[in-house]
Amino acid sequence: MHPIQTLTLAAIYMLTLSYANGFATLPSELDRLQRCQLERTYKMLGYNCANLNLKEIPQTLKSNLEIFDLSFNRIRDLSAQSFARYDSVKYLYLFENMIQNIEPNTFSSLTNLEAIDLSFNALKSVPLELFQLPSLRNLYVSHNALTELEADLVALEKPVKAPLQVLGLADCRLQRLPDFGILPDLWQLNISSNPMKELMLAQFSPMCNLKSVDLNNTQIPICPCQVLTAELVLRRTKVMYPPLYCIPLTTAEQNLCNSEVGREVDAGQVADFHQCMEVRNSRQLDTEAKSTWMKISAAVAGCIVLFACVLCCLHRRNAKHMKANRKKAQPSNMNRVVVLQVPGDQQHEQLPAENAKCDKLLSDCD
Repeated sequence: MHPIQTLTLAAIYMLTLSYANGFATLPSELDRLQRCQLERTYKMLGYNCANLNLKEIPQTLKSNLEIFDLSFNRIRDLSAQSFARYDSVKYLYLFENMIQNIEPNTFSSLTNLEAIDLSFNALKSVPLELFQLPSLRNLYVSHNALTELEADLVALEKPVKAPLQVLGLADCRLQRLPDFGILPDLWQLNISSNPMKELMLAQFSPMCNLKSVDLNNTQIPICPCQVLTAELVLRRTKVMYPPLYCIPLTTAEQNLCNSEVGREVDAGQVADFHQCMEVRNSRQLDTEAKSTWMKISAAVAGCIVLFACVLCCLHRRNAKHMKANRKKAQPSNMNRVVVLQVPGDQQHEQLPAENAKCDKLLSDCD
């Protein structure tokens, strides 16, 4: 039987079964090609493998890809070999899957990884190896029940190597802010939709560069929330979508909350803040030093180029003067009278004849 006929009969058979079960749709395998699409985005090579009902990471793609979109699939487990051959990946999207288990060292080889999205999965914790990746800036693990994260963070090696700038922890069932250690580069934090039983300013001490905090639908006790909001504003940190009760209505209410909450800060958290500031200041000094050296190098190079240009101009001018002098001297040499020396005997023979001619001319004149 011809392959096309076989495929058609199979489709009719599956459609009949679908109607029998109350569904009138063809299976997705017959509806579209199950292939990852090669794409280029911002001059980067990437594969779009989204919404293909994949259950594991494809291993037949080009290994030099930089963008890897595996969202909206049915991946449950990740092993150490899942991304072993894709060590050039910079942006990895794994949201909207069913990921439950991630073996150790699954992401260790992704030293170029800059952003990863593990949102909307079934994770109970965050792989600690992600915090040691040297280029990771954006980490999204929102909408996971991270009930084991706090216990796992005890084994986290601090300070973390990842230069995290954006951290998404929305709707992760967190009861307190996780302790990731010093995060001097973090400027955006999303902890919305979490039942925070304990949230104080001291917990934000290791995040001395924090610019934005999302508290949308976050459950925080009234007074701690009011004090936290006021203190974050004083630190020039933008509080996004705070609960209405976090904004004190009167000065008396604010003073009452301040006295109730108190301002005792743990010495370790104060040390974390100072250490975070030291890291930021040292990086700023390094940046300024590099900038200064770059300016000095550019100035020295400019002086060398200018000096070389001056020498070149002087050389050309001297060459022009020398050429002009040679041209002036050349005509005088051409006007010189060249006296041919005649041998002595011939000279004596020619003199009488010339004298005779001169005498004849003189007589004619008379």
